[in-house]
Amino acid sequence: MGKGDRMDFFKIKVGFSKVHRITPANYEKQTKKRRPYVLEREGRDSYYAVCPECDNPIQIIGLYKETRESGRKPYGKHHKGTIPYLAKYSEEDYLECPFSNSKWKKTSGRRSTSSPLANRILLTLEEQFDRIIYILKKQTGLLINKKLAKEMLITYLKNEGWLYKEATLNNLPWIFGQCSPAIPLFGRMIQKNSELHQVIQENCPEVQFVPASFSSDYVQIKNQEGMFVTLYFTFLNHEKCVVEEEIHETMDFLVFRENRLEEDDIIFSKTLPIESVYFSNLALSKKYEDNRNQELLKLAKNMIHLYVSK
Repeated sequence: MGKGDRMDFFKIKVGFSKVHRITPANYEKQTKKRRPYVLEREGRDSYYAVCPECDNPIQIIGLYKETRESGRKPYGKHHKGTIPYLAKYSEEDYLECPFSNSKWKKTSGRRSTSSPLANRILLTLEEQFDRIIYILKKQTGLLINKKLAKEMLITYLKNEGWLYKEATLNNLPWIFGQCSPAIPLFGRMIQKNSELHQVIQENCPEVQFVPASFSSDYVQIKNQEGMFVTLYFTFLNHEKCVVEEEIHETMDFLVFRENRLEEDDIIFSKTLPIESVYFSNLALSKKYEDNRNQELLKLAKNMIHLYVSK
């Protein structure tokens, strides 16, 4: 487990931004060693950045030399105070941060509505909703169309998912999925020849796959004539821990059958890696800006304004 209040990564601004490993070269390239990243404190320069998990300010320890207390390369440590023009300190968000102490454990419950991190999560949901849906679709093989995306978004907003203590900017797509209860799979489109398609085909003789009219890449799940099965999908079992100053995080995606004995029969189970770097690289890339799904972005903006008091 981590040693407490140490991290191997940093970012240079609060909100949704790229995460970098702490090295002198990376730090110099990203900050150019300018204010407010480099400040003189007690007669010597101190180096600051932003925590990639809780958005609080951090100080980079031992940037140009190994430290006596760590005996290792440079690392980030929370700075319990606001660094003007860089990051405002939030005690609430610090206490929920996995890097805050060596005994940290993932907890349930909610942040307050005044949490700076919670409000940035909601803003990111609005600005990146199409990419959130894209990532879930890509990882599962399930087509999340506009109608299903709207249903999941309404559930997320009603449950105030951005206030969940386990929610961060980095795991937003996966916590978004977890906020929904089990959803019927009947009539949904799944990617043809995907792992999900193959497993259902092998284990559910009651199911037939009808080619989608809009694309040869998808098939629709329907019951065989004279046969019946009820299938559901769900996101659950969010796991998160710190190993050697790095976050390890996963979410499970399940498809299960509801049988007559009222016992759930799992058909498909996949542990999804929560890839925060992939999410940030996709969301911040200018390369795919012309391919944004404007319908989903408009939907998110309208729904957030409808369900969330500003």
